[in-house]
Amino acid sequence: MRKFLHGVATLSGLIIGVGMFGVPYVTAQAGFGVGLFWIGLLGAVIMLLHLFYGEVVAATPGKHRLPGYVGHFFGKRWKQVVIGIDLLRFWGLQIAYMIVGGTFLALLLSETFGGTPGFYSLLLFFVVAAITFFGLRLVDRIEFAMTWILVGAFLLIIVRAFGYFDPVSITLTTGQGLFIPYGVVMVSLAGAAAIPGVWDIVGRRKKVFRACLIIGTIIPIILTALFALAVVGASGPLTSQEAISGLQNILGARVIQFGAGIGFFAAITSYILIALYLQESLKYDLLLKHSPAWLFAVGVPFLFFLIGSQSFIRITDLIGSIFFGIEGIIIVALMLTVAKIRHLRMTFAMRALGIGAALLLLFGV
Repeated sequence: MRKFLHGVATLSGLIIGVGMFGVPYVTAQAGFGVGLFWIGLLGAVIMLLHLFYGEVVAATPGKHRLPGYVGHFFGKRWKQVVIGIDLLRFWGLQIAYMIVGGTFLALLLSETFGGTPGFYSLLLFFVVAAITFFGLRLVDRIEFAMTWILVGAFLLIIVRAFGYFDPVSITLTTGQGLFIPYGVVMVSLAGAAAIPGVWDIVGRRKKVFRACLIIGTIIPIILTALFALAVVGASGPLTSQEAISGLQNILGARVIQFGAGIGFFAAITSYILIALYLQESLKYDLLLKHSPAWLFAVGVPFLFFLIGSQSFIRITDLIGSIFFGIEGIIIVALMLTVAKIRHLRMTFAMRALGIGAALLLLFGV
């Protein structure tokens, strides 16, 4: 039971994060029914991908991550392609964290010190750049605790927002289109990166492993749906891109400050961890020295931010639609290959579901 709970916490903890803050906005834009449709459909697709990736991890000896599994089954050239995709994805995520972290910091500090969200995004970048240059790893120790503090903050906001719930609000929409929520919901629910770690946590016991993948995926799906319903039901078409500032006149300053503080720490810890991971990957995979690796890891997304990539929703949508979509297609291809090579039992229905999921993701890309 202890290993099961730890495995569930690891998967859910990686999924629940800054991406969830964007779901209420796109749901308000497209309509709550459309948003709920995508949360349900993509939740089912991601559940299937997590189970498929779990089978790949369990059937392959040694410790790997997605590029390693691709290299093992498809060769070095495809491994390099996946590394390139990861590079672009992590750059995009850094931009998203820079934008939303600056917004949360502005909610916390602008009334006292002044300044715009753009200014605070720049301040956040310089702090993260300094921390990652010197390789400080304090965030490694607080990331797990921060995840569950974030869950508590989401639940608090959900409970408070339901107190101001207006059924009319969820029927209002700006009519932006059916596919508006797609990419943002993908980012908010995907958590395949945690699965090899969960396999190690449960002591490579398959039944416990599968249970962890199922429960660890269901919890964020339910939390995301409730968060979207509560925020959209309270703020309607006035829902902001990061969900919190749009509630300021409804929930009061204290709750908003609390939510913004939690959101900021979630953003900065994720930002630092991704920047450090990318920096180390460049050192080991491309054999770059420390300073060029650091500059390449954090400098490129900063340049994109400066030239105008400053919409949290657009960046998140792009990452989810393209890069997480490609990751899902790769996982399906890996599962079909591993099932054939390792003679794993795979029913016609599961094979058909996998191909159908890959086609949907390809359409999303």
